[in-house]
Amino acid sequence: MTLYLELYESLKSQIISGDYETDDKLPSKRQLEKHLNVSQTTIERAYELLLDEGFIYSKPRSGYYVSKLEVLPVVRKTQIESDEKTIEQDYTYSFETAQVDLEHFPFDTFRKLSRQVFDAPYEHLLNEDYNEGLYELRQQIAKYLFNSRGVSASHDQIIIGSSTNQLMEYVVRLLNNHTFMIESPSYPPAKMVLEKHRIDYMTLPLESDGINIDDVKNSHRDVIFITPSHHFPTGSVMTIEKRTQLLKWAYEKENRYIIEDDYDSEFRYFKKPLPALQSLDTESRVIYISTFSKALFPMLRMAYMVLPKHLVEDFHRLKYKESNTVPVHTQQIVALFLRSGHFDRHLNKMRNIYEKKITYIMKRLKPYETELTVSGEQAGMHFVLTVTNGRTLDDCLKRAKTRDLKIEPMKTYDKNHTDVSFVIGFGSIPFSQLESHMDLLIDALTG
Repeated sequence: MTLYLELYESLKSQIISGDYETDDKLPSKRQLEKHLNVSQTTIERAYELLLDEGFIYSKPRSGYYVSKLEVLPVVRKTQIESDEKTIEQDYTYSFETAQVDLEHFPFDTFRKLSRQVFDAPYEHLLNEDYNEGLYELRQQIAKYLFNSRGVSASHDQIIIGSSTNQLMEYVVRLLNNHTFMIESPSYPPAKMVLEKHRIDYMTLPLESDGINIDDVKNSHRDVIFITPSHHFPTGSVMTIEKRTQLLKWAYEKENRYIIEDDYDSEFRYFKKPLPALQSLDTESRVIYISTFSKALFPMLRMAYMVLPKHLVEDFHRLKYKESNTVPVHTQQIVALFLRSGHFDRHLNKMRNIYEKKITYIMKRLKPYETELTVSGEQAGMHFVLTVTNGRTLDDCLKRAKTRDLKIEPMKTYDKNHTDVSFVIGFGSIPFSQLESHMDLLIDALTG
């Protein structure tokens, strides 16, 4: 099918299912050209088809809007649970990975939306059960994922949860007869959930550009958990070649699945963003998971996943699902934050701020490139710093401690790691304090 027909079908499906509401404005051709990497001609032809069939209408010098349609009723059902690890800060200076920059967060806007949600028009939220998550929030997430990551999904494929851990709990129950693989080192939630349920899994060593596809093929397993956009903790990014090879592996046999944790996908600095693996999937084999922890703040405790359509009914049939633990008013606030455009503006602002920080950090480290090696700096809010000047891990940690500086060794996540490496998180450090942090870091590891 040609590209413009694919785009037309995807947009039509979202309109029919109610992900777009009457008079909602569609993304501009320039926005879609940037996010989907297709020509404006392709986008224009898709919009013309929608226009001809009455799904949308145009306003001169304004854009395209959704026509009034009868939307099919929505079926709802789901749950949640879990906790995310927070690290207590005991040091004056710290390069922590689990925190974000709150100095520039739009608290006034968030407070305004909070007051709005607790006003009379939203009293119905107190009495209704939203097991899968609030309908409007799932609508907005579907639109956001399509526009920003190319992920094509209807709102009824989206499940809201409190964390990656909780969503993985669902996935493990859905795929309870399957065999699992995870990356090594691995993102902790996947490993924790598998071990909690005493599920045997295989670990696959990570290369600089993602897992080795031959290892996957030789594993004789049928489910793999990966973080292709910005692996934690190594920071590696899976190449498009490996992504397509992994999809081909999944298509070779029935019941093979890829669990894609799109970790840190919102922030990529020096190269063009790669599409989400789910956006390349043509046979519904990718289960997509992401959170608002980095885009907004960790203590929001809100994550979401996109299930392949054929797994949605299986999910509904799961027994003993708990009620949704994400407060419904919080879901409504985030839905309004997305719908109003504040979320996109906040992301763009933070992307520039984090890029400014990592650029400064790389500039400070460049004179020490014979002693310190950097990797994984092209995306996200952490990178790996490897000491190559002969200092031991214990020596580096002792020197950091005497400087009241907290740094996290790679060995925390990979016991077999032999290099003297540290996972350096920079997201939460105000730019005004970055110079003093870098002074101490460089002094502790070189000096």
